[in-house]
Amino acid sequence: MGAVAAYGGVLADALARAGSTALVLAPVAGVGVLLLVVALVHGGWGLGASLWLGGATYVAFVVHVEHRVEATAPLVAVLLLLCAELAAWSLDERLPIRADAALAWRRGGAIAALAFAGLVAAGLVVALSAVPPDHGLAWTVAGAAAAVGAAGTGIWVARR
Repeated sequence: MGAVAAYGGVLADALARAGSTALVLAPVAGVGVLLLVVALVHGGWGLGASLWLGGATYVAFVVHVEHRVEATAPLVAVLLLLCAELAAWSLDERLPIRADAALAWRRGGAIAALAFAGLVAAGLVVALSAVPPDHGLAWTVAGAAAAVGAAGTGIWVARR
């Protein structure tokens, strides 16, 4: 249920603000929701395509409606990450392996830490990308450092 709610958050952000473009984006979003439900029911088949369609719906909204750096991009990225992680967790729970309750708490904590780190890193990258390029070399270096830091944080958290 959490995976579907996170996916719905992505689509709600894009479609609610898309105006007349929502009629064009809605079929793609609907196929994405359908693939997510099929993935959850049938063991993961179509999960990647579903996530791709959710991201594509948001990107199409930004390209056709906003034409600028979108402030909600970090939230959308985290919601798609949470959707994938929660869907994978749901699929893993179907295995007939009995796990300790502490493992579930650790996994939940790891997912929360990954989501928080991703939100911070993505927020920093979006904030620095919104700064006009004519503010000097220092801001350019800070933006490059933020991009490298975001990638490094993602790799570090993924290895944990």
